[in-house]
Formats: sequence, structure tokens, C-alpha cells
Amino acid sequence: MKQGPEFKRIEDNMRSGQLAAHQFLGTDTRSLKDIIRHDQLVLEPLGITNQDIANRMRYFTEKAAGGLGLQVVDDVFEVEREEHKGDIPCPFADNVQASKSITRVKNLRTGRSVSWSDLNIHLVDEHGFFEGHGAPFRVDPAEFVEVLEIKASK
Repeated sequence: MKQGPEFKRIEDNMRSGQLAAHQFLGTDTRSLKDIIRHDQLVLEPLGITNQDIANRMRYFTEKAAGGLGLQVVDDVFEVEREEHKGDIPCPFADNVQASKSITRVKNLRTGRSVSWSDLNIHLVDEHGFFEGHGAPFRVDPAEFVEVLEIKASK
């Protein structure tokens, strides 16, 4: 994928600018566009969209926000939310700020768990960005589809 100047500026800011401390790209050496494109190629054969994943993440985040401590949702998932002070800006410079809270979900059928920040929901939904390999909050699209039991919306 060709990378335009604005996208390149965003990538540079993620690698060595003000946003580098958040490690959005992790240890991934691919371009930002290549990272995004690769994850789209993972989802296409599954019939799953970024919005399907973001909606499922949002569903569990909202369930976790409504209670205290660990909760069981839909008799299949243990859900927990960890609140942190402060906000983090979207690296795509779209004036979105998200809380630093983290949601953790364990699938009781499989024993597998995934976690994400509130910003991850926005990044997946609006930008198709799951973060780079080695990033602390990388959302592996195939893993999320399996653990969160996401079905194609089509």
C-alpha cells in the first residue's frame, strides 16, 4: 500500500515522536499501512469487519463498567474492568481522547483471555488499526474473533 505524507507523519510520530512512549507499533518494522492491510487480510476470509470486533469489545467494556469486580456475562465470559486515571489521545490526530481503562475477558469454554484499552476500541472501529506486533495493547484480530466468539455480521 502506498503511504501518503499525512500517514507517514502519523507513523513517524508513533515511532519516535510524542506518541512513541505508548508503543502503538511495538517492535513491528512494517509501515503503518502495511500493518493495517495485513490485519484486514486476516479478517476478510472470516467475513468479520473491524466494526464487528469493535462492537464486541464495546459490548464487554459496557458490561464490565456496569459492575464491580469480576462478572460473568452470557454464562460464558468472565469480564473485568481496571480503571486508570487520565486519557490517551488517538495517534491518528482525530481529536479523540479515551480513558486509560482496561477490559479483560476470559472465555470460560476455552480458558483463553484477551484484554484491551478503551482506545483500542476506537482504533479498531475507526482506523482498522490493531497495533503492531510487540505492542503492549496489540489486538490480534484472529485471536479476538475466537476468544470473544465473534460471528460475521453478514
